Amino acid sequence: MAALLMGAFGLSAAGPAQAAAPLDSIGLVDPTKGVWYLRTAGGSVWSFYFGVPGDVPLVGDWDCDGVDTPGIFRPATGAAHLRNSASTGAADVVFSFGLPGDVPLAGDWDGDGCDTLGVYRNGRVFVRNSLDTGPADASFYFGAPGDRPFAGDWDGDGSDGVGLYREGAWRAYLRQSLTTGLADFEFYYGTAGDRIVAGDWDGDGDDTVGVYRRSAGRFYLSNENGQPVADLVIPFGGGAFTPVAGAFSPPAPPG
Repeated sequence: MAALLMGAFGLSAAGPAQAAAPLDSIGLVDPTKGVWYLRTAGGSVWSFYFGVPGDVPLVGDWDCDGVDTPGIFRPATGAAHLRNSASTGAADVVFSFGLPGDVPLAGDWDGDGCDTLGVYRNGRVFVRNSLDTGPADASFYFGAPGDRPFAGDWDGDGSDGVGLYREGAWRAYLRQSLTTGLADFEFYYGTAGDRIVAGDWDGDGDDTVGVYRRSAGRFYLSNENGQPVADLVIPFGGGAFTPVAGAFSPPAPPG
């Protein structure tokens, strides 16, 4: 099984993407089975189960240890299930935030080094600074219904803002503050069928965009927001997986 995964997920491909060893890396989730495939910056891949079919995958540093681990948002109930290890097992934290049908996102909204949740609802963002049930700590209008939300530290100040990807136009809109207003940056990136991700690919302290191209089984990652050409092209996966990105590390072996 390990050999099959290595072939299917591009580990045999060598090149600049592996040598660059970016701080953040990429992963894929099979939403029909709850199987996660995460890749370290050095190129190793491991897999595990977390969640059930229909869950929306998330990643974040839930316990503030500098490593991103899996989470899921269950749209039918508005409940988040978060795990502090990138391995098969039960959730360490479960709580409700938002409403059924909301689109979830994860980020460090207050710059405290810990990721928490937000939801996107018909052009409005709601974020909470703790991993428990309660009202939003901030809410604001940004974008339009149908936009796909994501989070990142666009200006390197230590706290995350919100981005939106307008599928069909293939245009990204990034806002640095958690307030109603226009995008601070907007640019075209990707093409039909691409799915957006964001991360600090080169370790310079700010997050930039990338896309997962299902048809090609490749990630295209840019080190500057606004440039049309990817700096890193990484063969990984292929097909209708959901892309994720973060600072990933496999769990320590038992014993």
